[in-house]
Parts: sequence; structure tokens; C-alpha cells
Amino acid sequence: MKKKTTTAILLATTMMLALMGCGAVSTDTSSSDTASIAEANTDSESNTIGATTNETDADASSDSASADSSESVDTATTSSDDSFTYKNEKLSILDDLQTTLDKIDAVGTPNSHSPIEVKDGSHLYLYDSTANESNFSMETFINNGTETVGHIGLIGPDVKTAKGIGIGSTEEELTSAYGEPTSKSTKSNTYYYEFDKFTISFMINDGKITNVDYINSDFFNARK
Repeated sequence: MKKKTTTAILLATTMMLALMGCGAVSTDTSSSDTASIAEANTDSESNTIGATTNETDADASSDSASADSSESVDTATTSSDDSFTYKNEKLSILDDLQTTLDKIDAVGTPNSHSPIEVKDGSHLYLYDSTANESNFSMETFINNGTETVGHIGLIGPDVKTAKGIGIGSTEEELTSAYGEPTSKSTKSNTYYYEFDKFTISFMINDGKITNVDYINSDFFNARK
């Protein structure tokens, strides 16, 4: 299945606010300027939060305004939805940074340039990269003086959400497991499920999930 990749997060003060929520690793060394989250360097384009930050601001807000709240996911029942498995290792978007690094380091292979220092002490981490993509990416941010996990982007066959949804799952399987989304981006065909402290987004291409992103709500709000 053809994976959808993000636009490059490149060296300098950049964040790619494009369609993707989790995408490719680029070998370009040119730079670009967009809003705020991350900068990268040679051989590195992250699985960014672009699909969530910009598109939620730009067009998913209007989608959510028209969404039937009675059909949206119940944000009160977060249960274990903050967690997922990657290569059978259980992680959570709400884990502290060191716990997350210990877990991903146990199963993943870091990109040769990872971690990439962004700004203000935050970093971009890339794991299990090929020439064109990283199956696991993580962006951090400074929250009350502490470097904190902000966004985890996932592609490839090694991820399953707490409800068993992964790359290649169908749109029908997604809505059967999670119900109707809190909001949608029609531009990138991304479904957003908002919980109290985090959001999960699923990008769908040709009826199947290509990207899964977990976003810490504090990280998202800091980038608005």
C-alpha cells in the first residue's frame, strides 16, 4: 500500500503545517519557513503534526461545528486510548519523555541524525527510517520547564491502537471501533478523536488508514 508522506521539516526554524500527520524522511538539505513546531536536518523529515495542528485550525474546526455531538466519541471515557503498541511495546502519549525513550529504544532503531534539536530545548526523534520515511517519530516541547512528549506519528505495520486499529485498517473498522470522529478534515481525509488530554488522528487514503498520530493537548494548544 502506498504510504502518504509529509512535507519536509528541514534545518532552521520550521514546522511543516501540511496535509500529513505522520510521514516521510527527506534527504534534502534546503530549508523552509512555516509556523512553529519542528526543524530538521539532512536525511530527516518527521511524521509531523501538520495534519492536526494546521488543518484542525484551518478546516476541521468548521467540520466539528457541523458534527453531530451525539455521534462523536465520548471524551470522558479515555480508558486506555492514550496507549498503543509499537513492535509489541506498549507506549502512551501521556508517558514522560524518559519512559517513552526507554521503551522505543528497546525496539526501534534511531535515525542517524536523531534526536534533532529544534528550539527552546525541544527535539525531534526519528526511528526505523528508510530513505523516504520514518515509521515512528516523536516531537517534544517544553511544558512548565520540562521537556515533554508532544506528538507521536506512526506509519508502517508495527502499530496498533488500544482498540486494535493500525495502518491498513479500513475506514469502517475505524468507526466501528471508535465511533464517529469529533471532527474531520475533508482536505486530507483525516479523522480526529479528541479526549481530555490528547487527540488521536487517522489519515485515510483509498479507504484505508495510512497514518496514525497521537497529540498531547498541551502541545497542540501551545502551537495555536
